[in-house]
Amino acid sequence: MNRFIQHNFQILIASLFFFCPISARAVACVSQAQIYTQLSNEENYRKGIEALKAKDTLSAEKYFKESIRENGDAASHVELAKIYLHRNTYYSRNLAYENLQTAVLMEPDNITYKYLYADICQSFARFTAYDQYKQIIALDSNQTEAWIGLGKIKDEDYSEYNNSSRVLGDDFLAPLQEYADKDFLEAEKFYKRALKIDSANYNASLKLSLLYEKAGQPQKGIPLLKKLEKLNKADKDIFLCMGLLYYKISKMKESFEAYKKALAAMNEDEKKDFTFNSVKTLLKPVMNDEIDKLSDYELNQIIDQFWKISDPLFLTDYNERLLEHYSRVAYANLFFSVPKMGIVGWKSDRGEIVLRYGEPEKLTRIRPEMGGLAVGLKTEIWNYPDMTFAFTDLASSGNFQFSVPGNETDKVRSQYAGDTQFYAEYLRKARFEYYTPKFEGPKFDVDYDLAQFKSSERRNHTDLYVSYGLTSSDSLLKAGKLDMSHIAAFYFFNDLSEEEINKKIKVDSFYPGSIVNVPGGKPLYTNVLDVTSVADTGYYSFEVLRNIDKGVAVKRANLRIKKFSNIRLDMSDIILASDVQTDKPEKFCINRDEVNILVNPTKKFSKVEPLFVYYEIYNLKKSSSGLTNFTQNVEIRDYDSVNKTRFEKTLDDMLSVFGKKREEKIALTSNYQTEEINPKQYFQLDLSKVKTGKYLITIKIKDQISGAETSVSTVIDWMN
Repeated sequence: MNRFIQHNFQILIASLFFFCPISARAVACVSQAQIYTQLSNEENYRKGIEALKAKDTLSAEKYFKESIRENGDAASHVELAKIYLHRNTYYSRNLAYENLQTAVLMEPDNITYKYLYADICQSFARFTAYDQYKQIIALDSNQTEAWIGLGKIKDEDYSEYNNSSRVLGDDFLAPLQEYADKDFLEAEKFYKRALKIDSANYNASLKLSLLYEKAGQPQKGIPLLKKLEKLNKADKDIFLCMGLLYYKISKMKESFEAYKKALAAMNEDEKKDFTFNSVKTLLKPVMNDEIDKLSDYELNQIIDQFWKISDPLFLTDYNERLLEHYSRVAYANLFFSVPKMGIVGWKSDRGEIVLRYGEPEKLTRIRPEMGGLAVGLKTEIWNYPDMTFAFTDLASSGNFQFSVPGNETDKVRSQYAGDTQFYAEYLRKARFEYYTPKFEGPKFDVDYDLAQFKSSERRNHTDLYVSYGLTSSDSLLKAGKLDMSHIAAFYFFNDLSEEEINKKIKVDSFYPGSIVNVPGGKPLYTNVLDVTSVADTGYYSFEVLRNIDKGVAVKRANLRIKKFSNIRLDMSDIILASDVQTDKPEKFCINRDEVNILVNPTKKFSKVEPLFVYYEIYNLKKSSSGLTNFTQNVEIRDYDSVNKTRFEKTLDDMLSVFGKKREEKIALTSNYQTEEINPKQYFQLDLSKVKTGKYLITIKIKDQISGAETSVSTVIDWMN
């Protein structure tokens, strides 16, 4: 009942009450008294409002109580409830609840009061809140916030029961997914109804997008968020949600752009917390207390280095590992934050585990259990491939904490037997993070071989050749044809993780002459990427990115870029090739002056296909006749025998005493004379009489003039 109607109703009652045969003067006196009382009540309400404006809540509370005592008006009950809510204690919340309940009963058609009442009921009387929103919609079906309120309640129910089970007898878990699925459909329906009224509603768009993420349907939420961005209604939470949803569907570039916008929308403290403090927490177990002694500048240097080293694919313009981190922080902040307790999501116990190890492969929530000597608390169990964590909601506040075993005398207990708090402390040291690279496209394998030669054009430099091959299974059909277009890249970083080499090539197609037949496999379409560098040590990354589907192949290993001598006898690496020609240079071959080498990067050969061996010798001495003179010894030994353990070698020695046959080797020796001091050597090798297996090929060179010796080795996979 509004104040105007209430005022006239009171005057009408007063008129009926005093309608009796008394003097006109008496009637006039009574009427004036009644009007004076009403004006007095209005004055108390007005004074209460003025006190609120002056931030004098104690005086405001007194005036509103006086107004209620004299007049019982709903408006004063509502204002009094607001004061109690602001005090934020359990007792004051109960007083607020009682006042709002009274106001709604007094004025059942007042939508504003119903919203306030429903809002306070959501935390402890959700059925009442649900009923109030329904009543609001019955009064006005275009009340967007009521539809959102209904959606939020069902959304929370979905979160509660999704992946949930209830313990029945003998630890049997009864799944409750059926109820969760119904809650999802209702929440979705309510949010959509709100968006039908207001298609660009911020709350409905964000909450429905997050609901889709929880339900494993992230692609459905992106259009809702993009619409808010287009209408300039996006903020950091919208962009964080957008970045997370794009990441879930492997739209890495779009995710990266969304996170950049989210960071731009944050204030400095929020940005530092997101990009700096979260990483500091991640790295602290590795650096111990030393991390607290570093300045922010020094720590930022370390953080930048950490992200550079952790980047799983240098070919892209973004860092996939950094995107994973942003997505972990965004996920934790969007789903684990407890604003009423001042808890930021990634700083919670669940948030820390997501920060370090990502989202669990499987999550099970066990509902609270009554009975026995103790109450079983709501418990979440997170399963990873080789890790398990559990969390309990001790105070039903939404803040889940590491589960710890209880004592026999405890009145409440976790429904998980292990000590997750102890386990988490152990893992912080043993495995401070866990990350499996995720790319925009699928991962595939690539055969490759890295060979080093002394540069013939640049003194004290080394030529590196990365030979690689793709098969038909490494491509996709496009218009009925194999599409092998791709980008290949080679990166080298020194021991300080400073980038020394960055070489990219674009390949539209392969040439017929580049095909290498691999025993027991599909034909290999080969190509070569070459770079020249000074000697150094560090690590490299060889990467291939397919154009058609963004498929990725990455190979990484430590590398010592050799420094070939300019004086003493030296040798290049050995190349195992399917062909060696002296024709015109081919793009897909290694070109060493007039020699073209078609490399088989798999190093798999059989008697069906020819096997060529190529290598180079450096700094041979010449005799007085102007010729070099050297001996080449090719030794082939069983690779497994070379890599025997000490026990296996001891056993072989013992067997030899009894006449047992020991390992055998093949040795081929040749003598050469040449005018070149840096000759290029290649020959065809016949292993047709050798059984199938892996063999170590060692080439030993002895300079007969200087007496110097050197050797290099490689492994061949012979498939006879």
